[in-house]
Amino acid sequence: MFLSLIKYFRGFLLVRLSGYSPERFLNLCSNHNILIWNLTNREGFYEFNISLAGYRKLKPLLRKTKTRVTIRKRIGFPFFLYRYRKRKLFFAGILLGTGFLLYLTTFVWLIDFNGNSLITDEALLAFLEEKGSSFGTRKSDIDCNALEEAIRTNYSDVIWASVRLSGTKMTIDIQENLIKKAAQEEALELDGAYHIVADKAAVIQSIMTRKGTPLVKAGSTVEAGDILVSSQLDIYNDSNEIVSQIYVAADADIYGQTIYPYEDSFPLQFNRKVRTGEGKNVYGLSFFSYQLQLPAGFQKKEPSISYTESRQLALAKDYYIPVIFEKTTYYDCDYEQVSLTKKQAKEQASENILLFLKKLEEKGIEIVDKNVIIEFAENECRVTGEITAIERIGKYEPAKVQEQPAGEGLMENESD
Repeated sequence: MFLSLIKYFRGFLLVRLSGYSPERFLNLCSNHNILIWNLTNREGFYEFNISLAGYRKLKPLLRKTKTRVTIRKRIGFPFFLYRYRKRKLFFAGILLGTGFLLYLTTFVWLIDFNGNSLITDEALLAFLEEKGSSFGTRKSDIDCNALEEAIRTNYSDVIWASVRLSGTKMTIDIQENLIKKAAQEEALELDGAYHIVADKAAVIQSIMTRKGTPLVKAGSTVEAGDILVSSQLDIYNDSNEIVSQIYVAADADIYGQTIYPYEDSFPLQFNRKVRTGEGKNVYGLSFFSYQLQLPAGFQKKEPSISYTESRQLALAKDYYIPVIFEKTTYYDCDYEQVSLTKKQAKEQASENILLFLKKLEEKGIEIVDKNVIIEFAENECRVTGEITAIERIGKYEPAKVQEQPAGEGLMENESD
């Protein structure tokens, strides 16, 4: 392919060879290192391609072999320029278009996120927009190191982030901590007196306190808002008497058994769309924020089902431009009544429950038990129950510091 491009930009000729001794002529070309290619034998003559420099060396060989060549076609960029040499606007348009495409390659036109599950793409895009590093941002204005630090600072669940630019594509790889951030790491950011309080009702499974005074133990039942670890630390003397109190930011790992209520319902009989006939394609083109749909006169019928495929155009690998090609296929459809049997309804209910449990596990919640009841009433399947789980509980809440009167806690000296 590279050699073909070189030949095209240098220009070459398609010629026809005829005369007394064409075979001798071809041998002489080989002896004089004149390159010819795509040689074909026609009835009574030969055709082949030859470079411009090689064509200029043919005259003595033609005279010696009593042959002649006629030019059949001129191919290549030099002939293209000569053919359109008077069309100045045409070449100006090519230069302007090429310059505009090169100018577009100085901006970011595609952002690819990898590794995010707790944080949605939409949230990350909104954050990048706030930081001035979204679509259409000049690449020279993006500081990858600063953007990585900003992502880690803004999202506590992100423990590692990488931002890299390639062409007009910005790739952001992040690694999330699917387990809640450790309490001791949060405590390091706190300055002052803070209790750890229950953020939901639970039965305490385990508690390990590093700072503060624990007010519950394993097996204790707590409600939302109950203090689990107090920020108050009592100071005792040798007689085991409280002489003063100090207040700290409580620090502990607390796990509790919690209950998640589960409810779900769906009809046993419903209408769904069924495709009929062949699809009709509608093509669209988006350039920046402008959209053009072709053919403009096509009107879809109702009811219908549509499927859309989109592809962002690229000049080369990772060199995307703000042009998106869309293909939407519309299918005429009819409504079909569907009736689920009790067995099918139970299978659907089981799939919904598994999806709910999967979302809990993605948040670092350990599922212990599930107790659900499936009931059928009229035209509806209802699922109710409870999901028992074990998870880290507790949140920080500022503590009210009680000031001690001056001198309180000092023991009177009665040695006299």
